[in-house]
Formats: sequence, structure tokens, C-alpha cells
Amino acid sequence: MKIAVAQINSIIGDLENNKNKILNYYNKGVEQGADLVVFPELALIGYPPLDLVEKKEFRERAAAIHQEIALAAGKTGLLFGSITDSNEKVGTNIYNSAILCHDGKIQFIQNKSLIPNYDVFDEVRYFEPSKLTNVYKFNGEVLGISVCEDIWNDEDYWNNRRYLEDPVKNQIEMGATLLINISASPFSVGKRELKRKMLSVLTKGNNIPLVYASYVAAQTELIFDGASMCFNNSGDLVKLGNAYEEDFFIFDTDEKYNTINKAENCFEEEVLSALIFGVKDYCNKLNFKKVLVGLSGGMDSAMVTYIAVKALGKENVHTVLMPSKYSSKGSIDDSIALVNNLDISHNVISIEPVFDNLTAQLADAFNHLPEDITEENLQARIRGIYLMALSNKHKYLLLSTGNKSEMATGYSTMYGDMCGGLAVIADVYKSDIYRLAGFINKEEKIIPQEIIDKAPSAELRPNQTDQDSLPPYDLLDRILKMYLEQNKEYNEISKVIGDAPLVNRVLRLVDINEFKRKQSAPVLRVSSKAFGYGRRYPIVQGWRK
Repeated sequence: MKIAVAQINSIIGDLENNKNKILNYYNKGVEQGADLVVFPELALIGYPPLDLVEKKEFRERAAAIHQEIALAAGKTGLLFGSITDSNEKVGTNIYNSAILCHDGKIQFIQNKSLIPNYDVFDEVRYFEPSKLTNVYKFNGEVLGISVCEDIWNDEDYWNNRRYLEDPVKNQIEMGATLLINISASPFSVGKRELKRKMLSVLTKGNNIPLVYASYVAAQTELIFDGASMCFNNSGDLVKLGNAYEEDFFIFDTDEKYNTINKAENCFEEEVLSALIFGVKDYCNKLNFKKVLVGLSGGMDSAMVTYIAVKALGKENVHTVLMPSKYSSKGSIDDSIALVNNLDISHNVISIEPVFDNLTAQLADAFNHLPEDITEENLQARIRGIYLMALSNKHKYLLLSTGNKSEMATGYSTMYGDMCGGLAVIADVYKSDIYRLAGFINKEEKIIPQEIIDKAPSAELRPNQTDQDSLPPYDLLDRILKMYLEQNKEYNEISKVIGDAPLVNRVLRLVDINEFKRKQSAPVLRVSSKAFGYGRRYPIVQGWRK
């Protein structure tokens, strides 16, 4: 059977646009002689649709479009993901469905059986699990069609499974000769290679080929990397779609292909590609033409600026330098060097006159108390005012520049450096920012070496460095990774680190700064546990005092 995989980028809720894209790719598949054209999970409505699915009018329009798509489907099959309703009186009555059309009709629907309710997934809130698992005979094959999570429960691969039921195994036992999984699985570093290994075990162990059609999109925080996969019945990956872009290719189950042994690139390349795609798709879907970055002369703002240029082009990135009396000449010179290397526009606007005026105006109200962190935060907030004013005036999207280490420990200022519409690197630890910089500079020295070599500093008081307030970033990030991503706690982390008071201080910083993160810009997710969408902790709690 010749199967066309149409890896599309849907806009959440844009049913007409998504329908047209489905039909255009379907016609392309027909022209290339495909027997079946396969689209990802929820391709018609976009993933994740969240509370949109609770709107009756939205569901009714989706159902009407299902019929329009079905009428356009001829002898060649068309398999796409959407939502369907039931008439039951218990539960949400909404299903996450794979819909197969041909000969002008909807011929078969397989609803998702395993409804995830962890990390970034909250589908239990919206969808009912399928009560039946079936197969469908089509063009000489018995199709075992499943939706995303349904294939993530193979007992031959997972030591600890989330679900008792294995719908794909049931389909194989029903006589399936070809597996098709339509998926919307968010990217995190290492996950694509994990999928390759998992699906290889499934197909080899059951001697059955598989088409795994992946979603590609950046939907605010969540990045879906595409890279659809096809496996032969020996467990070999033989077709791999492009990552971070729409793609279309044919997989012929009767044809011999060379084996693809690696599905994922190195850490640095994957993270940069994901973040560039995340910025580009976010701006495109919200119709932002240009972005703004506040350049400090440090690594983080340099990295965000580089990513923005790669995502949108140098002509669409503007920067602003906002020196104060504490800004070193090196920071200003280094920022200008970066601007010149990237060939982008910039302004230089000092915050000193406004800062001096404000501190004078506030002196009496401050009761002439000595300077402390209040004055440091005031400088950051003046910069925030400048950035938001430029954003409003010129219709720039302001990109915030805080990294994950800073976000974790609260080393940031609300309504200051946290201002922005998208937090580009807030899921990348500071130590990894340096790894990315080294990778960028391999071919061409884009980020000035002076920025890489200097001690990180907020430059809000004389001779300040980040390590005045935080442990060295390599050590800090080791602690944070164990706490945030591996779910380890004080005792276990302390045994590894060997400094219990330091561990306690870092963990407390993470906990007491939850209120800041609740008010931050959306964070592009590249790890297994990012702030925001997939990490939900209470602001008020007494676990660690």
C-alpha cells in the first residue's frame, strides 16, 4: 500500500484554513498515486484546543466540515484527526478521533482510548476514552488505526506502564497487518530518539509495519517537531519526515528502503532549531512582523537576539541598549559588536536621568533609608517601561530574555526584565546557554567572545555579579535539574551535592518564587519539565518553609 504522510501545521480553531490545507495535501497524495493520505492528531482543529472544544457551536462546525472533507474524498482514503460527539448522558461526550473517509463518506472512526492526564496533557478534562477498539479493512490491508497516546503503552518497551489497556496490542490480535498512529506529541530534547526506539521495538516484536504521522507546530508554549516516522516489519526506521516544518512524503509498504539509524541531532542543534521554530510560528500565527529585544551585553539577551534573527530575519529584529551608571563600557561595546555581527537595528537610551529623578522623588517616601534591592529593581522596571513603550509604539513583540536558572530562583524582576510576550529561553539553563553559544560560534563568530567570557552580572550596583546571590551556575543547574526534571527532593539531592544548606537554600528559592513565574510570559518548552504549562505548583504552601 502506498501511504502519503501529510505532516501539517494547523492553527488552533481555524477550521476553514485547516480544512483547506487537508484537502490540498489530500489532492497532492491523489496525484502521486497514494492509496491513503494520513494527517496528524486533531489536524482539523489544532492541538491542544483546550476549552474551545466545550463550545457547542465549535463542535457543530467541526462536524459539518467532517462531511465536507468526506465528500471530497474519492477512492483514495483520507485519514485525519478531529473531535466527535456522542449522545451519552454521562461524561464530556467528546472524543479525540481518527476519521477515515473514502468514496464520499466517513467510513470508519477510531476514538482515542488512552487519555493522558500528566505533564502538559490534560485531555481527561475534555475527552472520553474509546469504549471500543477495532480494525478496518482497506485496499487489501487490515488497518490498526490509533491516536497518539494509544501507542505509548507497549509492555515490551515500558517497564512501568501508565495504563492497563493496550489498544494497539488489541488491534494486532484482531489481525491488523498495518499500524497507523496519528500523533500530536510535544517536543523535548531526547524524545524523538526515544520514539524511534519505542516504535522499533513494537514493530519488530510484532512483525508489522507502522506509519506514525506527527504534528508540526509551535502552539504558544508547546513545540511539535514533526519528524513523522515509518517503520518496516523488521523494526527499521525507513522514512523520516523533516523536523520543524511541514512535510509530505510517500511510504510504500512493498518497497525496500535503507535503514535510518538516528532520528535526532545533537542537543545544541535540536534546542536552537526548536526555539527558532517556536519564535517564528508564534509570530506568524499572531501576525507579529517584528520583535524587540533589550540588549544588556550579557549572554541571555545575545542568545535571544540571535534566535530572533534566525526566526524572522535581521530586518525584523530591533534592539535597544539601556545603560545606567552601573553599566560597564564593555557591556555597551559588546552589545554594539553583536548588533554589527547580526546587522540589525538598535537604539541607545540611557535610564540614568529617569532613575535619578525617580529616586529623588521617592526619597521622602522612602524615609531616606539606605539603598537596597529596591533601587536595583527600580532600574529593571525603568527598562521595562522603555521596552513596553517601544513595543506599543512600533507594534513590536517584546521577547523576554530570562533563562531557566534565573526563572527557577527568582533572579528576575517582575514588571522589569520579565516584561514580554514570549519567554524564549526560560526553559534553558544558564550553563546550557553557554553550550549553545559555543555551537553557534563554531562556524562563524556571531556572539562576541567577550560576552561569553565575562562573569554574568545584572549590573544594577557597583561590581555586581550573579554569583554574589547565586551559587556557580554549573552547580546550581545540577541541583535544579534534579529538583525540577527528575522530581528529586532535599535529602536525595543533598546526598549527591554534598552541601545540604546550599541545597535547602536553592530549593527554597524555587518554591518561594512561584508567584513570579505565574506572571511570566509563556515559556517555549524544550525540556521534559518546563515552567508554566507542564509544571503546576501552588504559590501558597507549607512543604518547605
